[in-house]
Amino acid sequence: MTAGKSDLKVVVVGLGTMGRGIAQVFAEADADVAVVETMDANMDLLQQELQASGLRTHVVRASLAEALIDADLVIEAIDENMESKQALLTQISAHGTPSLVVASNTSSLSIAELGRAYGHPSQVVGLHFFNPPVRMPLVEVVRGPQTSAKTLDAVTTWIQQAGKHAVQCTDSTNFIVNRICRPFYYEAQLLLTQGAEPGAIDLVARRCLGHRVGPLETLDHSGLHTHLRSSETAERELGDRYRPIPVVRRLVRAGFTGKQAGRGFYDYAVEQPRAARERLLQHAVGSRRPLAVVGPASTRYAGTGYAPVDPDIADLIVYVCGARSTDDDVRAVRSLSASPIDLVVDSADGRWLHDLPAGVGWVHAHVDDSSVFVEVVDDALAAVPITTGTHALLEAVGADWIRVPALPGLIAERLQHILVNEAVTLVEEGVAAESDVDLALKLGMNHSRGAFEYLADTGASAVVASLVSMQEGFGDTRYRPVARLLRLGASDSRPAQSALSPTSIR
Repeated sequence: MTAGKSDLKVVVVGLGTMGRGIAQVFAEADADVAVVETMDANMDLLQQELQASGLRTHVVRASLAEALIDADLVIEAIDENMESKQALLTQISAHGTPSLVVASNTSSLSIAELGRAYGHPSQVVGLHFFNPPVRMPLVEVVRGPQTSAKTLDAVTTWIQQAGKHAVQCTDSTNFIVNRICRPFYYEAQLLLTQGAEPGAIDLVARRCLGHRVGPLETLDHSGLHTHLRSSETAERELGDRYRPIPVVRRLVRAGFTGKQAGRGFYDYAVEQPRAARERLLQHAVGSRRPLAVVGPASTRYAGTGYAPVDPDIADLIVYVCGARSTDDDVRAVRSLSASPIDLVVDSADGRWLHDLPAGVGWVHAHVDDSSVFVEVVDDALAAVPITTGTHALLEAVGADWIRVPALPGLIAERLQHILVNEAVTLVEEGVAAESDVDLALKLGMNHSRGAFEYLADTGASAVVASLVSMQEGFGDTRYRPVARLLRLGASDSRPAQSALSPTSIR
């Protein structure tokens, strides 16, 4: 297990899409790679892929017993089925050397159970490569309860020498990326059932959260049937908050499993995701109108480039709320709405579903260094229309914008804060460190920043307030902030203090 990059011998068993990619990763890193595969078509595909990459001699085909002679690392990459993997590990155990490291390429299966099947659990580890392995830079290295430190260190080193970034986690259902993103995907599906269009959900994720691909388009690519199976596993292992959303069952039963089937959350024969986003994205045009910005979070508008005026002489005011609106906010908005001015409330808090005065617009603006993107509430069912004041505000800040339904959290905060809550849950449970969580989200899901980077920028107290508001608005415990997040939120309001020394306590 101390082999270096030049003399590492790797065996890959199973040459489906993932196995072929893993074999190529190690071949390109100059490892000695042997492959075991019963299907000639898969072997032919591997040879074609290696030739296309300029490699012709790094991989040889062998029987299992022959391949394992003097091997340092064997990676099984057969179908994601516990019984099949256990049977294979039993065979590997009969031929492997005492020092052999055994890795299972799995996205969710228990490393503890696989370790028992092998018979020497200290030498068994999980490796979750992301598809396609040659291009994706992340590998989750999963330690079982009996995986030795020596095994873990060796595998992590080999992964890094192969040019990948390794993040470590404990043996827990769905590991890091799939676990954290599952509530995020569920929230996107719930938004769909509650009236938001798929293109709107994905557009907000891209523009407000910096994701390269939206959650519903991602699921269409990976396959809704695959997502449903893993969701059912997560529900069994982790409880009701990970339950599958009924709309997915309906789509899968109808054969609408995603892009490959021609229809999933999007109907690809009618409209591609990009066209859907472009159809829904609006651009404010016209002269920029002077704007008065008031409220406890008014500084958020500092970078929008509006022409400020005194509220006493303004004919357009935006009242910007904090993470959770207060009774004082409601009183202030009602007072302002009594005068002959155009008034808009900027908030993602679902309280305004009930407390928004008639004639007042409702938006939530997202400001970055280069642009302003605004979620604009337009909901006939809730009797919340777009007002003349809303249009004037959009023109005043030169915003791109999209219509969203009147729901607690709107779209962006619902998606982001449910994801952050799950990320904190993983750290609370000891599954992974904060730094590995953030790296996994950025490299495994192409998120522009990690959950803990977001917390550092936004403040835990704001995320707690948002989640509590959503929990109250929906009456669903899935939004309940976890204990660690509550503690982080409480610390936001306290000045830093040094720990007391034992001698100072009387």
